[in-house]
Amino acid sequence: MLWFIATHGRPANLLPGSRPGRFMAGLWKHDLAELFLGDPASGRYLEFNLAPNGAWWSGEFSAPRVPAGDEAFPGVATFAELAPDGGWVAAMAIPLPTLEEKISFGATTRLNVSFILGSPDQRFLSAADLGDGEPDFHRPERFRPVDFRDA
Repeated sequence: MLWFIATHGRPANLLPGSRPGRFMAGLWKHDLAELFLGDPASGRYLEFNLAPNGAWWSGEFSAPRVPAGDEAFPGVATFAELAPDGGWVAAMAIPLPTLEEKISFGATTRLNVSFILGSPDQRFLSAADLGDGEPDFHRPERFRPVDFRDA
């Protein structure tokens, strides 16, 4: 499994109707963390949305903002905990064999992690420099190379 773990020390604004562990579209309209994984050889990339309560969504793209399917990524599991003070931690486990099949996940994979926080007055944060203009996380050419480290 590839683990994606996100945390924030402030209360989250959740998408109404979102439920822990459930697949749900539209999570990006409220607070969440996002993981993008891309294959530079094919141009395909995956987007995973993880809400603070463990609700999630995934999408596969053949090019920037060109959907390649609308099925949930198989085998994903999520976990979440909301603290009494409003802080949160959420995690997503993504099966490596399916990542390898869909985007040749490995040493050439490129990635980005982003957050949307403070909804409804959203703040957009990105690990990769996405350039100027309106926030657009769908810029796989700007994703960073994955850096595997020995434990």
